[in-house]
Amino acid sequence: MESREFRQSRGLSKLLRYICGKALVGDPEPITEYTIAMDVLGKSQGFKENKDASVRVEVHRLRKRLAEYYQNDGASHRVRIVIPTGHYTPEFVIPDDGETEPEIEEPELLPAPAEPVWEPQPTPAASRIAGRWKPAARLSAGLCAILALALLVGAIARPAEPLAALWRPILASPSPVLLCIGDMAGGTQSAIDPSDASMTVRDFHSLKNQSVLINDAITMTHFAGLLESRRKTYRVVSQSEATFADLQNGPAVLIGLANNDWTERLVGKLRFRMQHTPGKISIRDRDHPDRPDWSVDYSAPLLQMTKDYALVMRVLDPKTEQTVISAAGITVFGTLAAGNFLTKAEEFRKIEAVAPKGWRKKNFELVLSTDVIRGKSGHASIVAWHFW
Repeated sequence: MESREFRQSRGLSKLLRYICGKALVGDPEPITEYTIAMDVLGKSQGFKENKDASVRVEVHRLRKRLAEYYQNDGASHRVRIVIPTGHYTPEFVIPDDGETEPEIEEPELLPAPAEPVWEPQPTPAASRIAGRWKPAARLSAGLCAILALALLVGAIARPAEPLAALWRPILASPSPVLLCIGDMAGGTQSAIDPSDASMTVRDFHSLKNQSVLINDAITMTHFAGLLESRRKTYRVVSQSEATFADLQNGPAVLIGLANNDWTERLVGKLRFRMQHTPGKISIRDRDHPDRPDWSVDYSAPLLQMTKDYALVMRVLDPKTEQTVISAAGITVFGTLAAGNFLTKAEEFRKIEAVAPKGWRKKNFELVLSTDVIRGKSGHASIVAWHFW
């Protein structure tokens, strides 16, 4: 990175750091033309490899720049970075410097005494039968080879599990994931006023921006566990502590709706959005304002509550240019059901019933419904959706 070949090219340096970083940490997600377009070149999720050759052009430039580097500053390097033609995952090789290992002479072995070997001689009839079977055997072997190849190609071409496709843009990013959880404060504000020298520890613990709902915290642990299992780094902040710069620095997971201003900011621009009315919070459909809303009456007795709803989305935030995933329930029961939906393979597979072809590369917004029985949420069902 400090060589003259790369020092003056931030784009190629970023590309080299990205592909080598993913290869060295053993990231299970493959490096593809699409992931480079999203994570390095900042393309939109509608990027089409067959219409935009910018990734191939940049990788070609990187190969040439590496060749120049190893002819100059890196000539003495023992390990070299090679990007094979037609691939994007780098290899780390030790070139042949012309030296060969000395050959070790094997001791001469005395031949064993010869023993007569009896081999059965085929009869003329057996020879004719064997001759007829040779073409059939070759045909059978050829068919087996074709079948094996077809199975292999089918396995390679098979789409990734829906849950893996959901998280691919997040996991492929070189930046840590921001887990932004809603709190009781509302609005963004600092937890500590530097000018307030009278604040006690008890005062600090009593601050609303230091308090979160237990179901939201459980939802956050689901996301943290998924990221941990995929060796993806993350950091946790409350919605009050998060800044716009935090959301610009990498992908984010937003937990909570009415108690997370960052979620409200984003869904306010989408088709399905939150609406406050006295004592009630609703999810409204911008394209069909006459459609019955999905709402919860906050003044109703808890034990009489039977339904909750949640907004789930994966979008490229146009303001931060980062991928955002949300689990945003009208109440904590919807948030918990949404968190399960986004982290459990068997739950998220439900998206295949409503998703259009090519949804893996699209933004989407879903409205989920969950039954609530005596303060406990159940599995989520998809009741409305939008892909773009």
